[in-house]
Amino acid sequence: MCTVGQSLTGDFAAKSITQDLERLVKRKSDVAVDALPEMEKKLAVECLAVLINYLDFMSDEANFNKFCLKTFDISRYVKLDTAVVKSLNLIPSTSDSKEMCLYKLLNNCKTVSGQRLLKQWILQPLVDVNKIEERLDLVEVFILDSLIRQTIHEQHLSSLPDFTKIAKKLSLGKATLQDCYRVYQGLSKLPDLDSTLDEYTGEHRVLMNSVLSSELKELITDLSKFSALIEEVLDMDSVKTMEFLVRADFEEALGEIGEQMKALEKGMDRELQKVASELGLEAGKALKLESSSHLGYFLRLTRKDEKLIRNNKNFQILDTKKDGVRFTNRKLSKLSPEHLELKRSYQKLQVDVVTEVIKVAGGYAESLYRIGDLVSQLDVVISLAIASTNATLPYVRPKMLPKGSGVAELKELRHPCLEAIDVDVIPNDCVFNAENSMFHIITGPNMGGKSTYIRSVALTFLMAQMGSFVPCESATVTVVDSIMCRVGAGDSQLKGISTFMAEMLESSAILKAASESSLIVIDELGRGTATYDGFGLAWGISHYIATELKCFTLFATHFHEMTALADEVPHVTNMHVSALAEMNQMTLLYKVLPGVCDQSFGLHVAKMVNFPERVLEYARHKSQQLEDVESHATLDSLSSQITEEVKCARRKERIESYDLLQGFSDRLKELSSSTPSDILTGVEAIKQEMLQHGNSFIRSLASC
Repeated sequence: MCTVGQSLTGDFAAKSITQDLERLVKRKSDVAVDALPEMEKKLAVECLAVLINYLDFMSDEANFNKFCLKTFDISRYVKLDTAVVKSLNLIPSTSDSKEMCLYKLLNNCKTVSGQRLLKQWILQPLVDVNKIEERLDLVEVFILDSLIRQTIHEQHLSSLPDFTKIAKKLSLGKATLQDCYRVYQGLSKLPDLDSTLDEYTGEHRVLMNSVLSSELKELITDLSKFSALIEEVLDMDSVKTMEFLVRADFEEALGEIGEQMKALEKGMDRELQKVASELGLEAGKALKLESSSHLGYFLRLTRKDEKLIRNNKNFQILDTKKDGVRFTNRKLSKLSPEHLELKRSYQKLQVDVVTEVIKVAGGYAESLYRIGDLVSQLDVVISLAIASTNATLPYVRPKMLPKGSGVAELKELRHPCLEAIDVDVIPNDCVFNAENSMFHIITGPNMGGKSTYIRSVALTFLMAQMGSFVPCESATVTVVDSIMCRVGAGDSQLKGISTFMAEMLESSAILKAASESSLIVIDELGRGTATYDGFGLAWGISHYIATELKCFTLFATHFHEMTALADEVPHVTNMHVSALAEMNQMTLLYKVLPGVCDQSFGLHVAKMVNFPERVLEYARHKSQQLEDVESHATLDSLSSQITEEVKCARRKERIESYDLLQGFSDRLKELSSSTPSDILTGVEAIKQEMLQHGNSFIRSLASC
């Protein structure tokens, strides 16, 4: 979790940055830090100075000669701003951690490092088609081979530590013997993981070998000396009691103290046997010798046997818990403090030995970083494979086209997060083509699915470019260099930004940063100001994107006049979310179809949420007045593409559709007593008969 704060202007003054980097950066040549090409990036160097000061690197000598300086090439990744991350629900928000997001949907990782990498892949989708295809190939391997996927996910990954985190501690000299033992345990699991990977013999065997298997074998060999070091140094018997001590025979002084400790332990074991004989209990079962940090060594028996020591002056009860009664006697009370004192001396003496061991182990940090990266990548790839196979409808592999191809076709597209929370998602298609359909204007009622549709498209592009399969029946995706969103802007009172200002800031960022290879998603632009100003801005921004940028764009709006843009720009198309409305009732079909929505459904939505009837009646009256006035307005004369004759025809067609639907319902009742096969045949016959009427509303309903 990052904390965002403010820095003073003076903090960016890189006065001592060169001297700081001379000590922090580990260089492979004698070239001075100020001669490195990265130092020419003035703004980056100033930000680096703030970061070094904030993290207080210079106060700890362990940081010296531990870092490298290199330029991070952001052109390798899709540009995503904070508006996109928030609008598309890519990662969990701090305000609602329970809300479904893309990260939660795809996260089946078993390792902490895998979870970190998955979040990085989501926030940094790739642009290089070859790299994307490589990830898709790896995901495909584990989708097709369920046995290897299950074995690695359930048996191998769950037992591996966070190699990357421990490698960092080792490189800074801050690791402990316990950290080294955790690495030792993890390394002991890698040969089995390697054997499981070798079982794959499919078409991507060469890729699996080059990306995973060969490097894993190399690292197992490199880190075998690390394992030998730990075996030589660490007392494995002490590990069983969660104590991490250096072996007594590793150094003479430790050996002497170790012998004394063993002698005391034998004495305490003899005392256990003696007390067991006295009480008539079996040593090691009914009566046990145990130890804790605050009580030292003590004896424990079950609560039902507590009567055996009650009122016995030879024993002293220490405490009583659910797992039994802990007690001691005079002999044990003498031996335990002696053992504790020797143990402290042992630990004090081993400090220098541990420091040297950690220093030697730090030489393996680079290899541990590499094994951490490999394990993380394997974990994420398997996580994506599991997400694909566990979906309500399995995801498909997208066909990737290089940037600038100008083609995208998503068949039976679904919103992945809505689908995951058991919502019945109506699939839709989306087609982009550089020749005739690069800019889609989408109209339709509130709650009709416009926002869900355009978010689904953006998420599909992002999932494809991060290397994931996508929630479609088939998908062809041209690589984009950025995904830009203006969806659902709200105000920010603390920053003094209104809803409209937030809209304008996001829109301005889109116009400045987008290119002809971008994907732009805009929803309800211009709603935060007067109708005419809002429409003018929406028209101006849309016209600029359609004629100047000419990139993939989805523009959802309630300004029906915007649909006239399709008459001016050849590659602009109109689409609408379908609904049936008559007699003050509305049925949302959630199907995106070609063409224009010929009316607004605001009053129908208000009725759906039980507005008072008097309010609705007044609203209808006022709405009709405004429609009569606007029929002669300049705005209507400039941009209206639906004539009054067409509107009348549409109304008649809607009324006809209700009559047809009523007839359909009546005829269905007549089939209720028929056999299932006869019912299916009858329904299909009635459907075809209804379609012959040529009613567009009936066709829309039949296509859902």
